[in-house]
Amino acid sequence: MFNPAKELAKNIARIIFGEYSIYYIYASPDNSHNTSQIELKSGHSVQVVDLDTVKSSADPLIRDQVNYLGSEALAYACYVEDRIAGLCIYWFGERYQKRNFWPLKEGEAKLVQIVTVPQLRGGGIAMELITRSNMDMLKKGFSRMYARIWHSNAPSLRAFQRAGWTRRALLIEMNPLRLGKPIRIRHDLKS
Repeated sequence: MFNPAKELAKNIARIIFGEYSIYYIYASPDNSHNTSQIELKSGHSVQVVDLDTVKSSADPLIRDQVNYLGSEALAYACYVEDRIAGLCIYWFGERYQKRNFWPLKEGEAKLVQIVTVPQLRGGGIAMELITRSNMDMLKKGFSRMYARIWHSNAPSLRAFQRAGWTRRALLIEMNPLRLGKPIRIRHDLKS
């Protein structure tokens, strides 16, 4: 629903601060946090998928994610029966240096994209993807995963929280009056 006061406030903020972004950084649970008790719904499965599987998906939203795949990327799909209902993609190593929004240490990865097909949203698919993919990434030898989530994306924030991830930082980036390099403010929320 269109809110004129909210839109006016956004436009004034853009004029003063330039383009801005406000994100929360979430960190995955480590090996000591037991997320294995979160059960997949009947008829659901989560598994690693390759480029060809994503390209051949019946759903255009899933096919649109192919640019996230490639070297030093891992993709996980949540299947409902035989259909890909959601997809998440992790980057690590040199591949992640393209984004480098949050500093990664050796053995860490960033969940750079997660989508659920519109007709199946609200059914816990994102939470299942986040939980099961994190467990598999830990088994593959990764020590920690991170995600960057827009501050007001309530469905994503809920999915990560339900999957046991914790809020680590608030990152604000702005470019006042577009005068130069953006200013980045980082507020750590948990050590």
